[in-house]
Amino acid sequence: MLVCVTLGFLCGRTTIRRSLKWCKTHLEELRKHMNLKYGIASPSTITRMLNGIDEELALYAFMEWIGEIVESRNTHLAIDGKALCGATEKTKGETTPMLLNVVETVRGLILAQLPVDSKTNEITAIPELLKLLDISGSIVTIDAVGTQTAIMEQIHEQGGHFVLTVKKNQPEAYEEIHTFMDKLGAEDLKRKKGEAMDPGMKEFLEKYEEISQMEKNRDRNEYRTCQICKDASNLTKSQKEWPHVQSIGRIKQVRIPKEKDSQGNDVTPSKEEFLEKGSRRIPAPSAGEGAGKDVQCTALISDLILTAEELGSIKRMHWSIENRLHHVLDDTFREDRSPAKKSRNNLALIRKYAYNILRLAMHETGITNIMTEMMDCFCDNADLREQYVFKGIAGLY
Repeated sequence: MLVCVTLGFLCGRTTIRRSLKWCKTHLEELRKHMNLKYGIASPSTITRMLNGIDEELALYAFMEWIGEIVESRNTHLAIDGKALCGATEKTKGETTPMLLNVVETVRGLILAQLPVDSKTNEITAIPELLKLLDISGSIVTIDAVGTQTAIMEQIHEQGGHFVLTVKKNQPEAYEEIHTFMDKLGAEDLKRKKGEAMDPGMKEFLEKYEEISQMEKNRDRNEYRTCQICKDASNLTKSQKEWPHVQSIGRIKQVRIPKEKDSQGNDVTPSKEEFLEKGSRRIPAPSAGEGAGKDVQCTALISDLILTAEELGSIKRMHWSIENRLHHVLDDTFREDRSPAKKSRNNLALIRKYAYNILRLAMHETGITNIMTEMMDCFCDNADLREQYVFKGIAGLY
């Protein structure tokens, strides 16, 4: 029954009912690989099954499966929470259920999930999730909610490394890092111009690095400036609560929507013009940390000595969770619309089985890098289904 639902999701049938309907139309093919003596189960039977499966054992089974394909050591692991909005009205107090996901960012594979209990929060759930993983030699990235002394210590004790975000929930460190980076940027500019510099900043400037990048996307121009100082001794918390922190950094990101005039000519303003005057579509750029802002400025800490390019790459891969995972789960798999209550976490695992198989197929076959197109390929190609579902997937070690 689990295979049938997973197959349906692989082929773009993103509800239990539609998945089972697809299986019924392919019953002859499926009987080559499974007994299916009584045919395809009904939606109510599948729902009862999902309700009755122990969630913890189901998670261990999922982790054992994906663990035989890709390991969690010596890689980049991104941890982020995702709300199951469709189940909000089905819970007491109308709270929105949350799942913590762990993603191996190199291939975009999901390694584990953990529900966040409604009586707790992500801060208490993250350590429990880390305990399930072998993070030796891996870089763990978490948003600001995970920037906690206990979490840093746990990552260190488990042999991993961290790159964590510092926001206004850590007001002292937040202000210190931004003030320090402003000073370093100003002093670095003086150095390039041959002007006199602050003697007290000379030692830090020797360990300072800054790079700027510009990327043209389909609908916007994106400018990123990454600063890093490979010396955190000036940070108050690094001397007290954060002894493992070796580097502090900051990433500034400016997103400018592209514009064209009535003749179709590109009239997108430059970065400087946009910051000063905005554009026709956005009168005044809004500076801040929040998602969807035109200007973002993010402070970062790490226990590693990183280059500015490495820091920018790590952070960008963490940001990609939003597009590569959350957006796909909500838009392609319709997770955000699922009203499942008792079965929601086990149903989320089934989506993740399908998601990982699709990602692996995209990585190995090179047919497409678009998830919906890969679903179409699985729907149309019986050989692909046999290879990735019934023959087993070789490890990527």
